[in-house]
Amino acid sequence: WKFAKSAHKGQVRRFIGLSYFEAHVKKVNAIVKQHTTDEDILCASLLHDVIEDCFEDPEVGHHIIEGKFGKKIADVVQELTSSKEEIEDDYDSKADYLIIKMIHMSNEALFIKLCDRLQNISDAFTASERFRTKYFQETVQIMDELEGHRRYNRVQDLLVNQIKMKLDNINSIFKIKRFDEI
Repeated sequence: WKFAKSAHKGQVRRFIGLSYFEAHVKKVNAIVKQHTTDEDILCASLLHDVIEDCFEDPEVGHHIIEGKFGKKIADVVQELTSSKEEIEDDYDSKADYLIIKMIHMSNEALFIKLCDRLQNISDAFTASERFRTKYFQETVQIMDELEGHRRYNRVQDLLVNQIKMKLDNINSIFKIKRFDEI
């Protein structure tokens, strides 16, 4: 808790202006807590954005997390870390990158990633129209592709259904076209 809060110090959640730790990390952790008491998974959920968002800080890399919290947690956090360079160099879009990444994730990492996606899509209601549309379309594309390429366990299936319900709610309010409807 303290390590993640310190690592994200000074970062602000877009569109709502609150501390990133309070407005996102704690909320993802709360969703994870609804489904597990596994301390490694709970810890990884608190650290899920640390490497990605604090890459300039030498105190938050994989080796630091492994030293402080163990290999399992560090490896799950690494799985959850997106590479901007890889996205730009090897993929047409972030959605394409995330689809491949999520298809091949461990069950533990996918569980946290789905909690993260659920929390992010929940924030779409207060986001700018441009961000909401982009995130909605990206999430629809990811969910559609995952369904055809990944088997879910019971909890993952529940989270996917919650994400789809949020997408339906957003679409009913804001009437966003899917990529395949454009």
